[in-house]
Amino acid sequence: MPSQKMLVKTLKTRELMKILEKIIIEFECSYDELYEYFSRYHIYEIIGEKFSQISISTSDFSNIIDIISKIGLHPYMVGTPILRITESKKIFPLLPLGNILSKYCKKIIRLNENLINKLIYGKTIEINEKINFNRVIILNNYGEFIAYAKIMREKNSTLIIPELDIGWYLRKGG
Repeated sequence: MPSQKMLVKTLKTRELMKILEKIIIEFECSYDELYEYFSRYHIYEIIGEKFSQISISTSDFSNIIDIISKIGLHPYMVGTPILRITESKKIFPLLPLGNILSKYCKKIIRLNENLINKLIYGKTIEINEKINFNRVIILNNYGEFIAYAKIMREKNSTLIIPELDIGWYLRKGG
């Protein structure tokens, strides 16, 4: 079976920030702090036939990628993936990006361990608070990233619906 050719492209920090623009607005993140954070990394876009992803790395793999591409090898992963881009150009944040965003964004909710245990099994949870966000980053009481979630307001409570959580890899992804 022939391997699918993947194109690896190096991005500049401002190109990444343009791609992240909607996420930055949605989670009320500090643009300047995120820009500073990502400027310390090498940023790669791995472009595939069905989807693309963006990853970051502390190492520069540009020369290695050029050399192995010339002999017909095409990497499908470089560094740590932070974004998935579909064929229709929709952008989805991946779990490692949640660890980064949790430090620079305002739309965050901290939940106790009992609620988190339900959330990481993909269950919708209900809390007796009114939250005025549409989407939120969920952290535990230690400040560790747990999930991206949608918020649905009920009359006297709020439903938190996990979109992508740390339990996903065990349930579906792995």
